[in-house]
Amino acid sequence: MSFSWRNIRVVFLLQVAIASLVVLLCMLGLAAAYGQLPFAGPVLAAILVALGAIATATWLGYRATKRMLAPVHWLLREVSRWDPARPDTHVFAPARIPPGLQGDARKLADALHGLGSRVDACVARERDFTRDASHELRTPLTVIRMATDLMANDEGLSERSRRSLARIQSANASMEALMEALLLLARDEQVPLETEDFPARDIVEDAVARLREELEGKPVALQVEYAAQPMLHAPPRVLGVMLGNLLSNAARFTDAGSIRVRLGHDRLEVEDTGIGMDAALLARAFEPFHRGDDGQGGPGLGLSIAHRLGQRCGWPLQLESTPGVGTRAAILFGASTQDL
Repeated sequence: MSFSWRNIRVVFLLQVAIASLVVLLCMLGLAAAYGQLPFAGPVLAAILVALGAIATATWLGYRATKRMLAPVHWLLREVSRWDPARPDTHVFAPARIPPGLQGDARKLADALHGLGSRVDACVARERDFTRDASHELRTPLTVIRMATDLMANDEGLSERSRRSLARIQSANASMEALMEALLLLARDEQVPLETEDFPARDIVEDAVARLREELEGKPVALQVEYAAQPMLHAPPRVLGVMLGNLLSNAARFTDAGSIRVRLGHDRLEVEDTGIGMDAALLARAFEPFHRGDDGQGGPGLGLSIAHRLGQRCGWPLQLESTPGVGTRAAILFGASTQDL
């Protein structure tokens, strides 16, 4: 039987003893009140002894309960100190556990330490894979960019070939930006970001130009509004990746109607008249690869990456959507912006 259960048994027996003494005191008191006891002195002494026994039993019960709950209290205190984003389960390493922590509490501490170690290992593997894969993909992307730049200088290319080449260059630039964003996500959160000041309008204009090519042949009107021209301080390609994913989703799920892009002082909005999402799908919009039951309207990987990038840079991503009406996405820049 473990230490904690032994203490529980002791407390239970003490409670039974206290209850028995209380009953005995009540019986003696009633008997003395009705004159059924010939000796009042011995009765009073017995009552005092019983009261002393009750006080002693209560104190022993308190000590036993405190001793029993001390390991659990230590566990709760250590867990309450955790940073929810980066829980420090190493505090439950065997070498750091107090000697008095035994029984079920020790098993719980060992389980928390084992779980934390596995989670840390999984996070490290994911970070290493993202970093290594991004580095490996950058080499062929660089080759494609250099080759297309050389081809663009060929005066013998037809106009149709030049349009196709421009699309290849645009897609390659988007992939390079995505690789840089993935590398940013793979870095430890304690590593400072490589930031610089840049006008948000330049990023919006580049993303809108790529979107116009994607919307060719579709009855979708593209509206762009510059209500402000904020200057941002962040990794410049992050905004391009986030906006590119939002525009790509809007174009994919809007067969007719319009897509509106609005740049404000503290936010960048993308609103479409597409198929929209219901409440259940909207609640899981930022989950990777999640799609609706019919396979239509699911956000895929783009929204997940945009959401994580926004968290990393302090730009929350908000979504509002109504089935059959459309979706509105907003990147909130916060108060750290400055107008040009």
